[in-house]
Amino acid sequence: MLIRLAYTSTFKPHITEADIGELTEKAADFNKRNHITGILAVEGERVCQILEGPKEAVEKLFESIQRDQRHFGVVELDVAPIDKPRFEAWGMVRRPMVDIVTLAFSL
Repeated sequence: MLIRLAYTSTFKPHITEADIGELTEKAADFNKRNHITGILAVEGERVCQILEGPKEAVEKLFESIQRDQRHFGVVELDVAPIDKPRFEAWGMVRRPMVDIVTLAFSL
């Protein structure tokens, strides 16, 4: 069973643009190995991410995200079963916040 999970959070003030770039690269590698795809948007300290993939893998990743000390206020926005991933070409890609909002409303 495949799911799509969307959440928001807030990075702690000490997180730099370089930290976000490194996080995105590591996430892309991890996600590809675990058949997870997704999109990440960061605007200032605010984060919005959509994850897709096998239910158990996405849920396990989200539990890890909730424990990650680099951010706080993790709020699950939506979780739903899907027939196929929308972002299957991306292990993890970063896009502007407006793009993720546009994609979310077109799902």
